Amino acid sequence: MRLFKLSKNEALSEIKEAKIAKEKTLQSITEKNLPLIFGLEFVCSEFTVGDYRLDTLAFDPETSSFVIIEFKRSENRSVIDQGYAYLGKMLDRKADFVLKFSNVKNKSYDINDIDWAQSKIYFVSTAFNKYQLDSLIFSDLPISLWEVKTYRDEHISYRRIDYGSAGASIKKIAPTNAIGRVAKELEVYTEADHIQKANDDIRSLYETLRNNILARWNLSLVPRKLYLAFKGATNIVDIEIQKSQLKLTLNVPKGELIDSLNIAEDVSGRGKWGNGDYQIIMKDESHLSHIISLIEQSVEFHS
Repeated sequence: MRLFKLSKNEALSEIKEAKIAKEKTLQSITEKNLPLIFGLEFVCSEFTVGDYRLDTLAFDPETSSFVIIEFKRSENRSVIDQGYAYLGKMLDRKADFVLKFSNVKNKSYDINDIDWAQSKIYFVSTAFNKYQLDSLIFSDLPISLWEVKTYRDEHISYRRIDYGSAGASIKKIAPTNAIGRVAKELEVYTEADHIQKANDDIRSLYETLRNNILARWNLSLVPRKLYLAFKGATNIVDIEIQKSQLKLTLNVPKGELIDSLNIAEDVSGRGKWGNGDYQIIMKDESHLSHIISLIEQSVEFHS
């Protein structure tokens, strides 16, 4: 990706890429900015469990699950083999992870407080080779690859590398080996899992809304257990797909949303799925442009 700086006279000057001198520097930068980059809480560095040493242990408060972050050094090692080995160790040694988390947070946690099924591993690197990229052909991997580029003038970018979501399930092709054993304990949710709940009209409505959101803003679509999260540094709008309607939750605090049509309901006083205090029920495209403007307020609130 080429990055440019725009001057006042509308001339562009290219910001040249610069290499990070040490992998440890990349780890330090990432750990200090986990909430901004990934929406995660830092737990610890270099966590040793058994014969493994994990680069970074983080916690996802949205899913109540742990995320292991590895800074890729060996270009020849499979991310699937390494990822499932580390996740398998986590599932075998749950008490060690909970004890570490309790000590860091200075609060007592129980194994049952963690949603182990939503455990993830992120690989962060300045480059991945074709072998590593081509290994991600499955639709239900608890693995994310993040490519980091650094530039002169102190610019840095983190980009999640997307891979095909129409691949086979790893649970079906590896049911008996170590990978299959771990895969059975994890639950990776996909956009397709949510879409299949809807009738044809709502599927079409969701696709229209999704395409509008992704075309307008640089947001990531992250499938969760109960909804689809559209995220920047944090959740902007969460969409729950139901059979005959879409339920949108806008991540805007009570009293901060300007809604001239009064279609967003204040749900701050009751339990709900999703993040934010306003909810919209969408059954057709009649208010699409207005809903997009409400989502834009959430984008601006978190920018």
